Amino acid sequence: MKLSLYQRLSFSLIALFVVIALGFYVWSDKLQTQMRFEAQQRLHLSLAANLARDNPLLQQGEYDYKALQNLFHTLMVLGPAFEFYFVDPDGNILTHSADESRIRRKSIDVLPINLLTRNQAALPIFGDDPRHPNRQKIFSAAPVFRGADLQGYLYVIVAGERYETILNQTHTSREMLVYLVFLGIALTMLLLLMLGLFRYFTYPMRRLAREMKSFRDSGFELDKQSMYPWPENDNNEVNQLGFLFNQMVAKINRQFEALNENDKTRRELITHISHDLRTPLANMQGYIETLSLRDSLSEEQQKSFLNTALTNARQLNCLVDQLFELAHLEAGQVSVTLEYFNLTELLYDVAEKFRLSAKKHGVDIVVAPEQGHFPVHCDIAKIERVLSNLIENALRHTAEGGEIQLGIEEIDAQHLQLSVSDNGTGIRQEELSYIFDARYRASNASEDCKKHNGLGLTICKRLLEILKTDIRVSSELGQGTRFFFNLRRA
Repeated sequence: MKLSLYQRLSFSLIALFVVIALGFYVWSDKLQTQMRFEAQQRLHLSLAANLARDNPLLQQGEYDYKALQNLFHTLMVLGPAFEFYFVDPDGNILTHSADESRIRRKSIDVLPINLLTRNQAALPIFGDDPRHPNRQKIFSAAPVFRGADLQGYLYVIVAGERYETILNQTHTSREMLVYLVFLGIALTMLLLLMLGLFRYFTYPMRRLAREMKSFRDSGFELDKQSMYPWPENDNNEVNQLGFLFNQMVAKINRQFEALNENDKTRRELITHISHDLRTPLANMQGYIETLSLRDSLSEEQQKSFLNTALTNARQLNCLVDQLFELAHLEAGQVSVTLEYFNLTELLYDVAEKFRLSAKKHGVDIVVAPEQGHFPVHCDIAKIERVLSNLIENALRHTAEGGEIQLGIEEIDAQHLQLSVSDNGTGIRQEELSYIFDARYRASNASEDCKKHNGLGLTICKRLLEILKTDIRVSSELGQGTRFFFNLRRA
């Protein structure tokens, strides 16, 4: 079974609390035991000294160990919590109150006895337990002298084995019950509290997960579901993630719409291009078939038919070239080569290239200002291509005696504005927003007898988009048209 984040967090915190509670129980039990040992040892600190001072058997010069053992036994019966031992100055056990079979040590370390009797260490002080090979217990001790000679020590285990056994049984059953009750209540309260807190903190994540799943199930279409308005400026990372998700969804939806629009445009373009391809091909085929089937054509007629077929072939070649160029631009495979050049020199070079064609149409091409140094850092080949397309477009719509102006204006210290203006037929205001669409022909083209393919302005727009600028147009019907765009000054 897969657990949710909310469930994993809940179980992890409960397990952590159990570990902390058990650690606290062990620490508090150890501290309580340490305090109990100190209190017991402090309470019975003078017990051994009083027994050694007041008991006649311990005041005699020669000890009756049998009688002393009986005395210890009697004292242990009166005080079951104590165990009595008499050891020599080296720690060897001489007599004791316990059953001989229970003794596991023949001697004990006298260092703790000296620390206690000389008050050289803080309580509690632990000494060796004769009933266990390596266990230590709190004790009371006192030296026993005969005259000035040390005869040994009276060594009294304060919390004897019998006392510890009974205490542990009582302590374990009572304390464990208390701690279990406390732990159960605490865990229950913690569980309820954490469930509420985790539910509160993980609710945005669950909501975001539901939105993502719903968005996927809707086929990634935004209009089929409503998105939760996640706050933009929020310190909560989940809210930030939700806001970014909404932005991503909006962008994906725009991309889908753009793809659909591009697909629609592509189908329309294919339809128009098919018609444009069919027309020159049909004309070429008709004239070539006529030339091949008729032998009675005069030389003048044959020359006219061949010129017409050649014109259609050139138009077809130009259309194919523009289609390849547009496809290349749309595919994003165009590289930009930046270089420094004088914009005025470029305008004169382009104007000179169209000088003969303009002369045939009776149109003048002028550069304004005539002189000037306007350095730019751009792709000169793409700027030349844009200018060529705009001049070709202006030549088609400018009557004999008209003028085409290539102008440069300073916008500010960093930007220049380059324009191509004519005083030709102009464009209707309601058509200006469509003239850069592929295959769109404005109404002024209906009177245009010159063959063209309608892709020049679209190519201009794509080229300038690659150069990070935008082309704009202003026009008035019958007064002419002006195309312009900005370039960064070098």
